[in-house]
Amino acid sequence: MNGDPRQNLPTRRELYEGRQLEAVAARWDAKAPAWDHDLQDPTCHLNEDDAYPRFLREVRRVVESRRDFCSSHGLVDVGCGTGLVLAGLVSDFAWGVGVDISAGMLGFAREKRIPRARFVHGDCFRLPELCPPAGAALSRGVLLSHYGPQQAEALLRAANSTLTEHGFLIFDFLNEGARMRHAHAAENKAYFTPETACLVARRAGFTKASILGQAERRVLLLLAERD
Repeated sequence: MNGDPRQNLPTRRELYEGRQLEAVAARWDAKAPAWDHDLQDPTCHLNEDDAYPRFLREVRRVVESRRDFCSSHGLVDVGCGTGLVLAGLVSDFAWGVGVDISAGMLGFAREKRIPRARFVHGDCFRLPELCPPAGAALSRGVLLSHYGPQQAEALLRAANSTLTEHGFLIFDFLNEGARMRHAHAAENKAYFTPETACLVARRAGFTKASILGQAERRVLLLLAERD
């Protein structure tokens, strides 16, 4: 008897930390048809603690403080899904590129025909090969928490390599300090303290790193900047 074959399947966290990209893509392809609907549902865990609207508000504040820079540079949306971040922010940039491993998600993104935006199917760890140099890289989807601390530095380094001089990134992550404050405490994702997130960014080559959001938030935002 071999027992339950499901016991030998990799966990969701192992899929990401092992970069099993075909399996990761298949998971997101399955989610694609309902993704936009889920993000409009206030009871969905994706919206817990006002996560998606707050991400856009925080990013807009940073973009407003760099208005001239952003308007003359491009934006890369890392793990863009169905293009909702690009749809909300690309008008503040010269152009936008969304990158995602899921062809299904990108199909819905392209249907939106977002002005000045295009979408690329590929691995976010290969951003410099997929995208032209950009002024900003954004990621709403806790990719750092999906991929975990060992892969987080490589992911941020890839984003760093596609940024121009004085470029910046904003990536969100699950906050260790608020793990038990909220209804959804994901067991299959990595949690970061603000200090650890900033340390990973500096190891990835960023000269400045800071955190956006209050200590009690389920999700915090890492702002990392190049000289």
